[in-house]
Amino acid sequence: MPGRGHLSLRHASSHEAIAYLASACDGAQRRDGHGFSADHVVIGHHLADRRRWSRRDRRRARGLVVYYQRQLTWAGFNVDAILTRARRTRLRGRQRTKRTSAQWAADPTAVHRWRYWNGRRWTHLVADNHEQPNPHPSVVL
Repeated sequence: MPGRGHLSLRHASSHEAIAYLASACDGAQRRDGHGFSADHVVIGHHLADRRRWSRRDRRRARGLVVYYQRQLTWAGFNVDAILTRARRTRLRGRQRTKRTSAQWAADPTAVHRWRYWNGRRWTHLVADNHEQPNPHPSVVL
């Protein structure tokens, strides 16, 4: 999925992290620990819906990434890389991990029926139909 505007296997941005949290969020109605807490629902979804962020939006997003770092780490995001604005994360030697291929799978948050695993982490791409979606989504953020 290389290319500008596509999800990357090498790094994640604050936008992708916030979009993931928004997609896992049920407004703190049924479950805790998935998506935004009730205090952050409005700002989190506001940020997820915007294509361009102001300086204030970037500060808010950074605060949310810090606050939800456990959830994001569990989902496969490299929070340190996001916070330091790393453009690339390289795996070397002992840091190499077994990679599974990109695929649609049952949503581990149980908010949706399907969530896309991009080979490194769960993404914000979800589907609720009974059959597995298109195996290779082409997504422009």
